[in-house]
Amino acid sequence: MYSSGRSDLMAKISRIEPKIPALKKRQKVAAYARVSMETDRLAHSLSAQVSYYNGLIQSNPEWEYAGVYADFGISGTGTAARSEFLRLIADCEAGKVNIVLTKSISRFARNTVDLLSTVRHLKDIGVEVRFEKEHIHSFSGDGELMLSILASFAQEESRSISENSKWGIRKRYQSGENGVKNKRVFGYSYDGENYEVVPEEAEAVRLIFERFTSGMPLGEIKSELEAAGIKSWRGYDLSYTHLNYILRNEIYIGDRRYQKCFIEDPIRKNKIKNQGQLPQYYVENDHTAIISREVFDKAQDEIIRRAALVNPAYPFTGKIKCGICGCHYTRRSATVKGREYVSWFCRAKKEKGITCRSRNYSEEQLQRICAGLMGMEEFDAEAFGESVRGLTVLPDGSLEAAFLDGQTKVWEAPPEPVKPPKPDKPAGKRPKNIFDGKIFCGTCGRCFGRAVSQTADGGHLYWYCRAKSSHGVTCDSVNYPDSEIREIFCKVMGQDEFNEGFFEETLERMVVQKTGSIDFHLKDGTVRMHEALKLRGSRHENTSTEEFTGKIRCASCGNLYHKYCCYGKYTYWRCSGKSRVRTECNGRDFQDSDIRKISAYLMGMEEFDGAEFEKQVKELAALEDGSLACHFYGGKVRKWQRT
Repeated sequence: MYSSGRSDLMAKISRIEPKIPALKKRQKVAAYARVSMETDRLAHSLSAQVSYYNGLIQSNPEWEYAGVYADFGISGTGTAARSEFLRLIADCEAGKVNIVLTKSISRFARNTVDLLSTVRHLKDIGVEVRFEKEHIHSFSGDGELMLSILASFAQEESRSISENSKWGIRKRYQSGENGVKNKRVFGYSYDGENYEVVPEEAEAVRLIFERFTSGMPLGEIKSELEAAGIKSWRGYDLSYTHLNYILRNEIYIGDRRYQKCFIEDPIRKNKIKNQGQLPQYYVENDHTAIISREVFDKAQDEIIRRAALVNPAYPFTGKIKCGICGCHYTRRSATVKGREYVSWFCRAKKEKGITCRSRNYSEEQLQRICAGLMGMEEFDAEAFGESVRGLTVLPDGSLEAAFLDGQTKVWEAPPEPVKPPKPDKPAGKRPKNIFDGKIFCGTCGRCFGRAVSQTADGGHLYWYCRAKSSHGVTCDSVNYPDSEIREIFCKVMGQDEFNEGFFEETLERMVVQKTGSIDFHLKDGTVRMHEALKLRGSRHENTSTEEFTGKIRCASCGNLYHKYCCYGKYTYWRCSGKSRVRTECNGRDFQDSDIRKISAYLMGMEEFDGAEFEKQVKELAALEDGSLACHFYGGKVRKWQRT
């Protein structure tokens, strides 16, 4: 029997080898080197690193040389000042480098945060970093863990080196040896060990002190120096800051004060003024003086005299200290109905974020208290300054006076009168409103809250963006009366009256846009919009629009509107029929800026354009209820309804 099946045949499969062998792509490899100090020895070290990496990369046939990037004399605690490092990262991002070689973690970065963020960024863009000393590759499984641990060691090593260096500097200060000095000061040059007087600049310094001690204002001194062509050592005109620095600097009498500033954190390298955190060291006759000590002392007295004119000193200035927070008291004066009231209060009460409950005192009260403590019938400012070291305000409001002869006296404050207790608030929370948590701001995204307006008719419930009541937050959204939202919802949903059950079943949330339009997001996923423009009645803008002339007509009496100015500042438009004899008109006045907003809204524009207004709008009709109807060329009419 004949069979047509082919089960007795087997398929034969053969391999076809590629004729062109695949070539492995060469990796683009670069290296990074860095030394942190500018010395001959380290310069040789950097040169050796560059030579080593040049040979290493070019000797590997699988690598393509992409360059060696080297920073010289720059610390590794940050990246902003390392130009070559930043150029390397930019080339990596441009695809010019696939692998980065570096000697060790400390050469790459001593800041743990910078190191990890840079390595992760390079890893994300497909660039591998290899640290030779630690044998770590960023693409390996445990690479990031080891980097975190070793980078922390490198950062602490940097901090330790910095502390040791500062310890050595302070020891030299203490022993009177030359410490760290400013390499360049106006009037002097620095040869690495000593200050040498620069004759031309020294003459300018003497001129500054001479003019200042004779009473010349700093502005006139500055102008005289500019006219004489005297510049700072950087080539700039001497500013007020330069002049103040020169007048206060003891270097010009041959002395030096060490540790005026210090580095607070070796990682962030933030220099701050030493205001008693660390000891200072004063070295006399350190170098050649430019001016005499007598002239310098006279200049310091003149500085104090001028400061007193700007900030006058009073008997209690700098002598009253708060016993609660430690701040000094400050003076405040106010004039009410022609009478001046002066009080002293803790300065901490002026600082943002600080709360101090210390007691305030009127100046008259302080004078009476201090006269009693000094055993005098009347307060004597001169006797107070000569006998009292300071006053401390105790937590209970009492005053403790410390005298210069070592005595301490206390004035005990009388007990404060007991305030009657406030009436208890009614028990229970404010009743829940159906709109709670349903209305959101389209400008900032915050939820709306409710409040009651303070009006003569007893007020009404309205909704506002909560950002308006948050400290430091400003939101330009509009407010909405509760009743108006209910009416709009019924209009949008085609309901005769507001039904709370229907509202909860259908609505997810409402979003109030900046113009006053409301987007109703329903639970079925659809969005229904109520388009509106709500004006802010309290907003006044100084605009004057000539394009409205002859374009606004009163719908009540048919007369045109004319422009007038209110308070000499704001422009309004009023029906001219109101000023005519035997004409009664109830047409509403409009602020110019409001008509601009309404016109832009009716024309479908974000901002008003005068040329487009004249081109599109034939006339604006001012209706009796304060609404505006815009009649366009071509017959179209759009209405803005005042609510």
